[in-house]
Amino acid sequence: MNKYFEDLAQIRNHFVSYLHNYDLKRLIYIPMGFKNHIFWNCAHVLVTQQLMTYYLSDNEMLVENDWVMRFKKGTFGDQNVTEDDVRKLIKLLQSTQISLRKDYNSEKLAYYRPYETSFGIKLETIEDAIRFNNLHESLHLGYVMALSKSIL
Repeated sequence: MNKYFEDLAQIRNHFVSYLHNYDLKRLIYIPMGFKNHIFWNCAHVLVTQQLMTYYLSDNEMLVENDWVMRFKKGTFGDQNVTEDDVRKLIKLLQSTQISLRKDYNSEKLAYYRPYETSFGIKLETIEDAIRFNNLHESLHLGYVMALSKSIL
């Protein structure tokens, strides 16, 4: 599993880089043809990772419920994002991937409630969730890359 945690750290570094490299106006800009902005994609992967790993293993999530409601699947990028939100997201993207590795290794996440993703992929174990999470985050990193090319 170490390789999956290393890959997650690298993926998260890319998200953090985008959050550092654009001002707030650009982070919340939604170009024609898109439903969400860069900030939403970065926050969405954080929330989804928490739902797939902590919530489905009956553990307390490391993000506030407000963030879950704002950035879960089916939500859209709103413009109510502050500089403080950006700083908080950067910290959470960094800290939660470290916590995930630690909690996995301590077997805190050993119990897992099976779940079928919207991709039709069945997650039966925490290992399935961690592997799928990297696929999901990579997909959204692709959206962030596309959005960055469309920013004014």
